[in-house]
Amino acid sequence: MALPTFSAFSLQDNNYITTGIENRTWPSRELKTSKIARKPGSKFVAEEFNERRVRLTGYVIGSSSSDLKDKIDTLYATLQKKSQILQIESGRYYTASVASTVVGDPLYSQDYVPFELEFLCADPFAYGTPLTAQMTVTSGTIIQTFTTVISGSYYAEPSLVYTTPSATGNTTTSGVRILHSQTGEWADWDGTGTSDIYLDYSSSITFDYKNYKILQGTNQVNHTGTFAAWDPGNNEFTVTFNGNTVGGVLEISYTPRYL
Repeated sequence: MALPTFSAFSLQDNNYITTGIENRTWPSRELKTSKIARKPGSKFVAEEFNERRVRLTGYVIGSSSSDLKDKIDTLYATLQKKSQILQIESGRYYTASVASTVVGDPLYSQDYVPFELEFLCADPFAYGTPLTAQMTVTSGTIIQTFTTVISGSYYAEPSLVYTTPSATGNTTTSGVRILHSQTGEWADWDGTGTSDIYLDYSSSITFDYKNYKILQGTNQVNHTGTFAAWDPGNNEFTVTFNGNTVGGVLEISYTPRYL
């Protein structure tokens, strides 16, 4: 199926021909500052990206006047759907709704009319294919440093899952800290703050950077610290175990984001 597509409906085939696409401009970015008391200058208080608008132009083509009307009706039936996947290029996906549609009047044409479409992406980023990497945790080593490469052009919000070896009973691990070296920010799970002081064998602890939470197994538990932003490129991070470490596997997974 040729790109672009919206809700798996191709906008580039024998009946719908896209001739122009505008999606490479940056999404709007609201920058707000606040005066610093008794000091010159100001500081940023808001600097995040807002929504993105993607514009397409092209033609609807029919074999006759009546067929042209049918093709327009089919296009409208697809475009009215909300929050669908908009794919402009291979491997990158937006979630979008159509904000405006302009289609030429078929009464004045026998076989084709121009169209102009504007899509609104509340989430301004295109997302790539989810990526996963695994690291081996060495038994008996309290502090371990790893490096991973983050793809995309905007910071990622990964999930890091530490899984203990397969066995029964409790390990001697009573806490886990992940320190992101580039930002100096860390997030902590402390077993003394939960009903289970030690991790079990055949269990896991998840650091969810997207939702700002830590899971012990499938249960959310208390945590301290800050969930860092993982910028594109090399990212170094250190994992520190309280009590001791019994080895296992550390898995990092995320979805690349593109401007």
